[in-house]
Amino acid sequence: MSLLGRRVFVVAEAGVSNYGDVELARRQVDAAATAGADAVKFQVWHTPELVSRAAAAQHANRLGHDWYQRLVERELSREDLRELQRHARDRGLVFFATPHDLSSLAFLVEDLDVPALKVGSGEASNWDFLHAVGAAERPVFVAFGLQSDDEAHRAVEVLLSAGAPEVVAFHSVTAYPTPAALADLSRLARLRERLGVAVGLSDHTVGSHVALAAVALGARAIEKHLAFDKRDPRSLDNAGALEPDEWAAFVGQVREVEAALAAPDEAELAATHERGRAWALQAVVAARDLEAGTELSRLDLAAKRPLADGIPAGLLDSLVGRRLLRRLSEDEQLRPGDVG
Repeated sequence: MSLLGRRVFVVAEAGVSNYGDVELARRQVDAAATAGADAVKFQVWHTPELVSRAAAAQHANRLGHDWYQRLVERELSREDLRELQRHARDRGLVFFATPHDLSSLAFLVEDLDVPALKVGSGEASNWDFLHAVGAAERPVFVAFGLQSDDEAHRAVEVLLSAGAPEVVAFHSVTAYPTPAALADLSRLARLRERLGVAVGLSDHTVGSHVALAAVALGARAIEKHLAFDKRDPRSLDNAGALEPDEWAAFVGQVREVEAALAAPDEAELAATHERGRAWALQAVVAARDLEAGTELSRLDLAAKRPLADGIPAGLLDSLVGRRLLRRLSEDEQLRPGDVG
């Protein structure tokens, strides 16, 4: 099964902006559906398996948080995730998640049977974990926010060789929010060529414009965080997230960029051009009152809007030296039958 079709695959990233509150997570699903996202994605982990309690406490001052306590407080339970999957399906969304440890991977695959998996940057160079993800035989989105291009190449090879039927490489920068000057969208083309797979963007910049630029550069999938208060300090994700109304506008903008990149309907475009030509182009008019029989000189003629059914201004020189067959008033358009 491929999740990538003709349209850009737009993923609303719930991240940890629900803070482990299942009701807030349900609201994220609703907001994603209302906005027109293709999918909603959550993050799944078991804190004792993911984080060393001792190391987290030891390095809390250096890292700014005790990451064990920070994550354990934000875990969604397995039952919460089952409920969220049901709710997402009811709202017409693809539901999938990022597992951060092996037990969470097994839960997503064996219990929820998700149609795809996401590997976050934190695990994208953990080769044993990537092998387990690939062995689940699902399409995989993998973010390379902390990996070199060489590491990204190896990661894709590991996933595909282990059994993943499809890999989408997300360019990302693990900075919350990501300054535009560090967004490095040129990497999209580099990853596409180097890895030989579809590419996308997992975006942490402020606003939507950088993600839209990625669509124009060929991103096949876009992941953007969804939050209800971008100023809420409880999640690093929030600063670069979009709130629900912004998310709806963003999806509409993605679809418009896609439409602008596609080849237009030739008949419709021709008709549009013809309508524009009629009022915007200029026609040949009499520069002054002219009597029938006048041999036209350059000073007798001018070019003015609208063209309508007149003689295009580009043909003005071809009329010089020809004889006028009827009287014309100043500013009156010449018709093809007015000259002999």
